[in-house]
Amino acid sequence: MTRMRTVVTALLLLLMGAGAMAQDAVKDRVVEALRTGNSSELAAQFIADVDLTLPGSSDVYSKAQAEQILRKFFNDHPPVGLVIEHSGVNKFGDQYFIGILRTRSGYFRTTFFLKKGATDYQVKTLRIEPSKNDL
Repeated sequence: MTRMRTVVTALLLLLMGAGAMAQDAVKDRVVEALRTGNSSELAAQFIADVDLTLPGSSDVYSKAQAEQILRKFFNDHPPVGLVIEHSGVNKFGDQYFIGILRTRSGYFRTTFFLKKGATDYQVKTLRIEPSKNDL
């Protein structure tokens, strides 16, 4: 009985670790897409209808609409780098990341939320808002 409990505990820990690794992989893809201004890779990480906030626009958009809006933003503000300064979990269980996106035209506070979907984590909210400087 004790051996069975040990095996079950080990399996649960393994599954939890796999979920965290999947979440980290999505976070890393999002960060890299933001860092390089890759709107198509970024949109590939979105849920079907993403809550997107950028200077001059804030609404719920389809992936295709969001990709076009982000492409224009990245063309107007070519990214130079992104530093994630803070992360956590909100009361709904969504993981969030807050950082500063440095572009050729200035700094932008960037926040994104990952939600567990049917098979993987996906971005449900992305906010890119003007910032006076880094955190």
